[in-house]
Amino acid sequence: MRSAPLIFFGTTNLDLCFNVERLPTPGESLIGSLVRHPGGKGANQAVAAARLGLKPKLFSRLGDDEAGGHLMLSLVNAGVDTSVVQIAQAEVSGAALVMVGDDGGNMIVIDPGANANVTPELIDKAAAQIEPNSIVVAEMGLPIEALERLFSLKAQLGFRLIFNPAPVRPGLSRAAWSAVDFVTPNESEAYELTGIEIDSVEAAAKAAQALLALGPKAALITLGERGAFYDDGQQTFLVPAFPVVVVDTTAAGDAFNGGFAAALASDVPVREAVRQAMAVAALCVTRRGAQPSMPTAAEVDEFLNHKTLLEIR
Repeated sequence: MRSAPLIFFGTTNLDLCFNVERLPTPGESLIGSLVRHPGGKGANQAVAAARLGLKPKLFSRLGDDEAGGHLMLSLVNAGVDTSVVQIAQAEVSGAALVMVGDDGGNMIVIDPGANANVTPELIDKAAAQIEPNSIVVAEMGLPIEALERLFSLKAQLGFRLIFNPAPVRPGLSRAAWSAVDFVTPNESEAYELTGIEIDSVEAAAKAAQALLALGPKAALITLGERGAFYDDGQQTFLVPAFPVVVVDTTAAGDAFNGGFAAALASDVPVREAVRQAMAVAALCVTRRGAQPSMPTAAEVDEFLNHKTLLEIR
């Protein structure tokens, strides 16, 4: 079956990853090992979908520096269509400092670099590549005015919109929120948006209702080891997480969003799409790095088949 066109709008960064025994406290110095991985929320999500067998497009902005060349090569090798990636002359590519503890937890600081200079005019140019019946995925690392322009084009171009509101920032208009089909925060992002601390499934349900009040048609909150909670005003459900040994939680949310978008593009019903996205995220956290950790379609199928057999037994 032919999948719906899929295009991601978001950031691309070079991740400088320090693997440490535990995360530092303020004022503390630790010894760790440094590796470089391609990252950035939009790029990670596009790579996740590409590894699952789709041919997604990515709109992002890279500097014309060594890091930009490295990041572009990673996208191409993963199977992402980079025809709408912008190369910014005399600008530096985005970068992130990522510290990962032995328990898989992380701390991240981002320098957006060329990502910060995405304008509404650049969005207009990229929007020419949005095909009919596309699924568009956007994340909040792009400037608010760029997101406003993209979301305003939904009615005209007729796409479905998945919005990952990370990192959370103020300023998005009611009209923009109302264009969103699926909003996909994690627990902390949902708290920032709603003021509801999610310490239970019941609290997740309240937060989902508050998110729907902002304007989106459906709220999908990832709850870590508890799974993911979905509410579209007509149906609500919790999809439990798959238990795995966590190595690195970096890009787990991106894996989920890329997996969810890929499943919807393949016309998978929403509950099963969430389950498949949970499997993509579960495999992601068993490996180090952002884009290098994204599983293939064969790996996800094997994982889900194994879990299904265990459930039957």
